[in-house]
Amino acid sequence: MEEKYGLKDYFSDVETKKEHNGYWCSVWEALTIVILGSFCGLKNVNQIHQWASNGRVSEFLLKDFEIEDIPCYYWLTCLLKIIKPKSLNRCFMRWTQSFLPDGMKGFTLSFDGKTIRSTGKMARSCLKKGKDCAISTKW
Repeated sequence: MEEKYGLKDYFSDVETKKEHNGYWCSVWEALTIVILGSFCGLKNVNQIHQWASNGRVSEFLLKDFEIEDIPCYYWLTCLLKIIKPKSLNRCFMRWTQSFLPDGMKGFTLSFDGKTIRSTGKMARSCLKKGKDCAISTKW
């Protein structure tokens, strides 16, 4: 079974503060569950765990991400606590940059609307190399 979305390629390199031998769920699997749950608008690990434990979601995680077992809430939080934040940041940036077209490398994108307030003015000039580009999103 081949994973369709390539998250394992990016998050299997996340470093941890200590060994996690004995956990039957890998760090990249825990991160995949948390990232997907966050994309679904879930606000905390408890909500994400409940979502991932749902039968239909578990089938989706198995089929598309090869995650066979959902860790209990305790193990999920334990795995998340041992992740080195700088390592996670590097892997997350590499993953998100993989979605950008080659010509967009080197741009700064703001998704929150707070970093760059003048979205209208910025939209006219943001397509020049080295310029910041604002993208306004509403959830």
